[in-house]
Amino acid sequence: MTALITVGGWTPLPGALPADVQPDTIYVLPTRKPVDKEDEQDAPRYTEIVRYLPKEARAAGLPVEFATPTGTRKYLHEFSIDPEMWALGLAVLTITSDWLVFAVEQFISTRAKAQGWTQQEARELPLKVSISETSTSRNIQVEGSGADVLEALRRFGQPSLDKGEDL
Repeated sequence: MTALITVGGWTPLPGALPADVQPDTIYVLPTRKPVDKEDEQDAPRYTEIVRYLPKEARAAGLPVEFATPTGTRKYLHEFSIDPEMWALGLAVLTITSDWLVFAVEQFISTRAKAQGWTQQEARELPLKVSISETSTSRNIQVEGSGADVLEALRRFGQPSLDKGEDL
């Protein structure tokens, strides 16, 4: 397993974090800036790849919500997306949330279904998960294959992993 964990190298976009973070909820963050310079004061955009993630996650019993309220969400259509661009932004009260790994697994599963891949094929593709831990204002990125990212998130509580080391 090889995943790179970076602490502090990423910051959520202004307006991306939810106003009130509940302890047992995972929030999907918008990760793209507004397209037009005129819209720079506007809210950040979600990528299309996360449009149905909260709905499918809730159907599977996971407490996943969008960080921005209904009616204010905007999406950015990225027509050239390929597997190398898989990225997911999440906010949690603490990185040790029991639901974090399950939410990322649901993201991989949702993408596999949408693209017609097997679960195994989807787990082998590159993935970057950016996590904002709101209780500490700590921001973490985990990069690697989907399987490696999941394993790193499972093991994140180990002391040596909090120093930006490779797994």
